[in-house]
Amino acid sequence: METFDNIDLENYRGDNYFLVGYVEPDPDGYEDYDPEKDAENYGWSLVQEAKSPLDEKDEIVRMDTCHGQPHLDKEYLPPDSDEEKKVWLDDDYAFYRMRDYLLQNWRDFADRHIYHNE
Repeated sequence: METFDNIDLENYRGDNYFLVGYVEPDPDGYEDYDPEKDAENYGWSLVQEAKSPLDEKDEIVRMDTCHGQPHLDKEYLPPDSDEEKKVWLDDDYAFYRMRDYLLQNWRDFADRHIYHNE
């Protein structure tokens, strides 16, 4: 997957967050590339910035089309959770609708991540 877009979000509860958009196959230029038409798979991830350069970033939630249908992966859930990690979505969740959904709800997902992991 190739990173297609990166959106810095605000500092929230002491941590920095951002959205990363990605596409597959890799675009051969960005000017005329439209993920909704040109990508075979695409998605967005909400990521918490690492505390230090030695730590890894935490992926909190991901929306993508990598399994043939749009879905949301609740990466914030611990492995022993009884809650379903994958939520299947309607086909009308295209690249920009996924972005807009995460832009509207990222704080709620950040709170869920904090609740389950900190």
